[in-house]
Amino acid sequence: MSAASSSMVSRASTPTTLDNTVGALLVGGLMNMALWGVTCVQTYNYFTHIKNRDQVSLKLMVVFLWCLDTLDSAFNAHTLYFYTVENYGDIFTLLKPIWSIIFRVAITTCLNFTIRLLFAHRILRLSKRNYFLTGWVVLLATAHLCVGILLTVRIHAIGTFEGLTKISNLFYILFGLSTATDLSVTLILSWLLYGSRTGYSSTDSVIKVLMAYTVNTGMIVALDATITLVMYIAMPHNFIFVAFYLLLGKLYLNSYLATLNAREVLRNKAETSYQMSGHISSQRRDLESSAVTGAELKPYSPGQSMSRPLEITIQTLSNQRVDSDDLPSSSLYQKGGLSPKKEDYYTYGQAL
Repeated sequence: MSAASSSMVSRASTPTTLDNTVGALLVGGLMNMALWGVTCVQTYNYFTHIKNRDQVSLKLMVVFLWCLDTLDSAFNAHTLYFYTVENYGDIFTLLKPIWSIIFRVAITTCLNFTIRLLFAHRILRLSKRNYFLTGWVVLLATAHLCVGILLTVRIHAIGTFEGLTKISNLFYILFGLSTATDLSVTLILSWLLYGSRTGYSSTDSVIKVLMAYTVNTGMIVALDATITLVMYIAMPHNFIFVAFYLLLGKLYLNSYLATLNAREVLRNKAETSYQMSGHISSQRRDLESSAVTGAELKPYSPGQSMSRPLEITIQTLSNQRVDSDDLPSSSLYQKGGLSPKKEDYYTYGQAL
């Protein structure tokens, strides 16, 4: 094929509208920056309310995730400036991906991998060290990380958007692994939390909240990955799928931070339940102290007639304790008490 023919093919394959190229990048970039603002607020709330409850390692991990997300936002700003300002009107610039958009693929992959490892650690704790379930999530997350890094290297080597069709299989594998990993995390955590029910309304209501956060976190990210895959299959030659994919990391991070910050609500629920339990226990102690286990003899007073028969008041208090294997048992239930330990609500909140 001659050089003229190659030039004609290249021009024919060039996107002819700005709506699904620069427009898609602009809309996706604005949404990206908006989500970064939400990330900053949630990170601030985390360190404001968490105080000394979490380990230093988790706090450092949150700082690392915020820094990684901030770097992604900086690359996002550079991408928008390059395509909408520096090369405004040059439609052939859209044929080549700029370095900042290429490295954002690696950043998004690393961000998602880190959060999935945190979820895997929660699964390990909730499942009482079930290495099979934990290993399955780690395996999928690691495979997604490797494919993401490989895809970044290949995109940089190819150098054109048109050439990405040669590695379309890598895109399919990447998006498929992302969806499979997030669905696995959601199903496993939901199953473990469902198995932690105790039969007590105060405990089960908190577990329902935990399950709702778990499902929302997994489904939002899985939905975005699925939309990205569908957009790439339907329209591989424009930037709509890119806009959806580059939101993936920020959606995941915000969902994870939301679950961390939600533990304060669970703590308040636990304190309310504990106060009600304490009130019931106090009433029971008052009843026990006012009861007399035996006979109470009323002493004779000087003004009292001797002909009056001796009065004997007998009050009986019956305490009944039932031991049965049919009673619900869980690590959330405090033995010998009327309600779960409020510290356990916080521990299970971390399982999100």
